[in-house]
Amino acid sequence: MKLFLVLAMTLAVAPVIAGQEVPNVIIERHWFHGDRAVRVTLFDNQMAVTTVREKGNQVFFRQMTLDDGEYEIYIKAFAEVAGNVGAEGRDPLGAIDSGAKISLNLPGFAPSSFSYSPIQMLDLPTARLVAVLDDLQQRVTEVSPSEEALRLWVPAVDDQVELFVGGTATVTEVRENGLLIMQQSGTGIILVVPREEWSMIILKVLPRSL
Repeated sequence: MKLFLVLAMTLAVAPVIAGQEVPNVIIERHWFHGDRAVRVTLFDNQMAVTTVREKGNQVFFRQMTLDDGEYEIYIKAFAEVAGNVGAEGRDPLGAIDSGAKISLNLPGFAPSSFSYSPIQMLDLPTARLVAVLDDLQQRVTEVSPSEEALRLWVPAVDDQVELFVGGTATVTEVRENGLLIMQQSGTGIILVVPREEWSMIILKVLPRSL
C-alpha cells in the first residue's frame, strides 16, 4: 500500500505533455528527515525531477531532460548494480523514520524497493547506487530553468532570445538540424548558430508575444 502511494505521488508530478503517455519511473529515491523530504526521480522519457517538501509544502521543484548520452550513462550505472543493491542489511520499507527509500524499475530487472538509514553501513553495490543518485540529484538541482527551457525550445521565426554577450536577437530563419539565423537587435548583425552552439550563444529564450 505504501509503495502504491509513493508511485501515485510520483506520477502526480511526472512531466507529461498533453497527448503523450504517462512516463514510467525508472528509479526514485525519497530521502526524508523530520519535516523535510527530498525526492529525485528518473523517468523513461529521459526526464529527471527533483522536489523538496518541508512540512508537507513543496518548496523546490526542478526538472531537466537528459540527452541521449547522459541518459544511457545513468541507466548503465544503475544496471551494473541493480541486481545486488540492498542485499546486505536491508531495512524493510516503512521500518525507518529518517533515511531514504529507493524504488527501482529498470528494464531487464524485477521491480524492487528497499530503505536505508544515514548511519547504516552500506554494501558496495548499494553505496555505488547511492553515489550515482547523488550525482543525478545534484545535476538536476543545479540546472538553471533557462537552460532547461533552451533544451526543450522548438525555435520559430520571430522568437526572441537574450544573448550571453548582452542584448537580444530575433530568429529570422530556422534551418535543418537546428541551425538558426538570427539578427541582433540594435546592431543588425546576423548570427548563424548551429544547434550544438545554442547554449554557448543564447542565455535564455524570451516569452513569446501573444
